[in-house]
Amino acid sequence: MTQTTQVNTAAATRLDLGGEWELIWSAGPDDVPAAVRTAAIPAQVPGEVHTALLAAGLIADPDVGWGELAQRWVGHSHWVYRRHVQWSPTPGARTDLVAEGLDTIADVYVNGHRVGVARDQHLAYRWRVDDVLLPGDNLVEVRFASAWDAAREHERAHGPLPSPYDEPYPHVRKAAANFGWDWGPHYVTAGIWRGIRLETYAGRIDHVRPLVRLDHAVAHVTAHVRVDAPAGSDVRVELTDPAGRRAGSAVGTVVGDEVAIVLRVDDPDLWWPVGLGAQPLYRLQVELEHVGVVLDSTAVRVGLRSVAVDETPDRLGTRWTLVVNGRPVRVRGYNWIPDDTLASRATPERVAHRIDQAVAGNANLLRVWGGGHFATEEFLDACDERGVLVWHDFLFACAAYSEDDEMVELVTAEAEQAVARMSAHPSLVLWCGGNETVLGWHHWGWADQVGVRGWGARYYLDVLPGVLARLDPTRPYVPNSPWSGSLDRDPAIDTHGLSHLWDAWNERDYAHYRYHDPAFVAEMGWCGPPAWTTLGRVIEGERPGPDSPQTRHHLRAIDGMHKLTRGLQPHVPTPRGDADWHFATQVVQARAVSTGVEWLRSRERCGGVVVWQLNDCWPVISWSAVDSTGIEKPLWHALRHSFAPRLITVQPVHPGPTHDPTGDAGLELVLVNDTDAPWHPDVLIRRVGLDGQEHARTRVRPGCPAGGLVRLPVDPAVGQPADPRAEMLVVDAGGARTTWIYRPERELTAPEPERAVDVTVADGELHVTVTAVTLLRDVCVAADRLAAPLDLEPSRLAVDDALVTLLPGESRVFRITRRDGRAIRAAALPSTLLDMSVRSFGEVTGSTGNRNEGTP
Repeated sequence: MTQTTQVNTAAATRLDLGGEWELIWSAGPDDVPAAVRTAAIPAQVPGEVHTALLAAGLIADPDVGWGELAQRWVGHSHWVYRRHVQWSPTPGARTDLVAEGLDTIADVYVNGHRVGVARDQHLAYRWRVDDVLLPGDNLVEVRFASAWDAAREHERAHGPLPSPYDEPYPHVRKAAANFGWDWGPHYVTAGIWRGIRLETYAGRIDHVRPLVRLDHAVAHVTAHVRVDAPAGSDVRVELTDPAGRRAGSAVGTVVGDEVAIVLRVDDPDLWWPVGLGAQPLYRLQVELEHVGVVLDSTAVRVGLRSVAVDETPDRLGTRWTLVVNGRPVRVRGYNWIPDDTLASRATPERVAHRIDQAVAGNANLLRVWGGGHFATEEFLDACDERGVLVWHDFLFACAAYSEDDEMVELVTAEAEQAVARMSAHPSLVLWCGGNETVLGWHHWGWADQVGVRGWGARYYLDVLPGVLARLDPTRPYVPNSPWSGSLDRDPAIDTHGLSHLWDAWNERDYAHYRYHDPAFVAEMGWCGPPAWTTLGRVIEGERPGPDSPQTRHHLRAIDGMHKLTRGLQPHVPTPRGDADWHFATQVVQARAVSTGVEWLRSRERCGGVVVWQLNDCWPVISWSAVDSTGIEKPLWHALRHSFAPRLITVQPVHPGPTHDPTGDAGLELVLVNDTDAPWHPDVLIRRVGLDGQEHARTRVRPGCPAGGLVRLPVDPAVGQPADPRAEMLVVDAGGARTTWIYRPERELTAPEPERAVDVTVADGELHVTVTAVTLLRDVCVAADRLAAPLDLEPSRLAVDDALVTLLPGESRVFRITRRDGRAIRAAALPSTLLDMSVRSFGEVTGSTGNRNEGTP
């Protein structure tokens, strides 16, 4: 029998039922392997059926090759989890079975008695079970039906709902991403995917919902404490400051099932977004008492801050800017998708590392997208501690949704639980009704398919704002993304609210980003492959590349290969090999997104930009900046520069629908200062030939105020080229370099790139020194490809920089380190391996002489 852990919290006891359960297949399609049909499979809880089958060796890694297609039977089968548990009754107390997450359609039995049903992956469930438990040994079973089959059954009963994929995901309250997406696989999961326990209590605290209001130099913390307790019970709260000193305490008597206790904090230590101040966290201790006996207790951390959205009218429409503690915050963010399609594999440590990568890349916000899951406590704790703002969608994505009574009840319960659970976290600053559902209503022809049926507007305009009004009116809410202020106004316009910019990726070159002047961008992005080793690991018997069927299988973007090719065409000739294609598409991805981000950050009315996307859930060619193994793509390095709190960028003077955004009409230097201190950089501007000869220079020392933006015309004597195909602009300031080329690479007359490479090991690091003999643009060192001689997994190595432009005679030392902090030992690196690993963009735009593409 599995060992269990009993945790005492005052008089209430909570018996963790996690650990090893037994998993049994009970029904399914004909192609279920015989070994699965008859096995009693050890299954870790929390976990999924997929992870149990993988651990037992009953399925191969579905990420590899065509495994995803061969294993669809998993999501079409029925499964039973079961385990035995010892229990003893407690006089005067009740016992509940509490499941934090069941995925998705389940009936729950104790000793053969059905005690509850689950119909929503996103809900926590609680059922009283002391009437069916026996002293001593008890059998708990969770019997899962196929969520895919349940969704299809609902579709047949209620009529199909429009969505971007031929999948019934809008018909079941389960993560939409499990049904396949344009960056994710079709793994329809099942299992006990969150914690499960027995709770025995005479009274318990259901949740603590601390709401904060700032009034000048005073913070008012209202602790809403919901309980299940005997009449006349008291709730005692105590607030301690970040140094552990008491900041306030009070006692309230429960009326009904909730008490609200207000604490006043004078001169509070405010919580700030990363880069604008510290992140002090107060501790709110709560005890439930009855006749002098503590029945239950808990504690939450609270950050004292205010948040609002500024929607001031401007010349085009309205602005849209987050305001924290009265200060406008320009957002530099990423969209966040589930970090693994099999959610239990996204461990707290892995998630925290991903958030650290966002912070190291100068991001200050993560948007939790509506096709995944509600954020875990570990995710929110990490964001609280780091000052990362969190925008959270409710769980709707890109489809029409049924508004029948059962669905409304489930959605309401989801929202109530999520809002109550997350309200303590200062990082959570915005709730959003869902993703691209109002856009779909306006632009994707839904009206003819839906007819008079509801399509989801009731959720975004009534149910969800109603829940927030009752449970948390302190945070802003926006009904959808994109959103232009009302249901009747086209959400695709740039004049109001939140924009999604996908016309560049879908239809045009990335220079088209400069035709937009939005109030705020919630999505924009460009596709590119993961690290060579990440993709190579899952391509069985093939080389990663456009001619590889398995490469195409690991690319889910609609017309993805065509769009990747179209994105290369203005910049490079047709790549001559797989490695050229891989590197060129990675660099174009980086340039495309950084071009858009720097343009948007240079616009006065744009309150921020949230790039699609930070992370991946499997090895895939996608819009991510960090691939599924945790390796930063060139895009991440580009955005670390473009997201810099202090940014210098070169932009064309007069872009717009009637102007060519190439800069032929003149250039300007734009300084963006998102910090709270003024900035006076020393800036060197040079126009140099692609042969390295300097044609003109000037030095300026502009001032940029805290939170400010300054535009400076570039002197035409420096900025205007004599031959736009043979010259470029180079701007250096404070160790950072930005460049401007006057024509796409394929039109340039640059000499063949030549370089020298030297490798040493120093201070436990691998130092790769690249010296430019000719101009080198966007030099990258692929650390993952150097891992094999060091006897390391590719994802264990990280490089400190990428996309470096070197003028003739300049050198750059690229420092490669182990992510675990251990020292790298000296090892022989073959010259062919170095040649594969050190690349510059000129090598795929012209002849480079000797280059060995190597193997995955």
